[in-house]
Amino acid sequence: MSSTNDLDQSAVLPPSGSAWRETVGLLLVPALLGMVWYHGQIRQLGPRWELFGWFGVTFLALFVVPALVIKFVFRQRLSDYGLGLGRPAVWGRYLLVFAAVMVPVIVLASRLPSLHDFYPRYPYARDSAGWFLAAAGGWLVYFFAWEFFFRGFLLNLLAPRFGGGLAIAVQTLPFVLMHFPKPEAEAFSSILAGVALGLMAYRGRSMIGTWLLHWGVAFLMDLLVVVWR
Repeated sequence: MSSTNDLDQSAVLPPSGSAWRETVGLLLVPALLGMVWYHGQIRQLGPRWELFGWFGVTFLALFVVPALVIKFVFRQRLSDYGLGLGRPAVWGRYLLVFAAVMVPVIVLASRLPSLHDFYPRYPYARDSAGWFLAAAGGWLVYFFAWEFFFRGFLLNLLAPRFGGGLAIAVQTLPFVLMHFPKPEAEAFSSILAGVALGLMAYRGRSMIGTWLLHWGVAFLMDLLVVVWR
């Protein structure tokens, strides 16, 4: 495991004399999350395809738009915002440790009736293996955009100027708020998850590991809920 001093080290990007990038980025947070919240559901697609429309809107709002801002407004590299392998030896160790902790927790939580009422989010995943795998693929895209936005864009936007600790705390706030429609236990646990994933991405200099971990946790939860029914 890397030294605890890693949290105090500067990120890849050097601090600039003006905070205009941080200002623009922070204003994008409520705008883009609001876009997902209010316009993510495309009911015209019908109940079987509506969730896939939501995946598409999320990918557009939380990955495509920030990526375009980074490239053409900030004039910086996507790799500076966690889109790359970074330090795989570091985030790989975090991935193994967090997975070892989370798997037994998910196995126990998947038996709770409150979670059976909520998962899987795509109800047709219960009908066949084909629809289950299609939904899993959609969630893979969804969590890629989600992790890029929080653990890539927002984290690396703030860390060079304000340090890793504050950047991790700030990206955790909207991450937790977006969990409030979910069951209470999951919403409160997202506080710890936001900090842990932020630390993993910051020290590993990549959002790839947090993407794989977040998707894997969701996949396992859906799978076990379907199996237990």
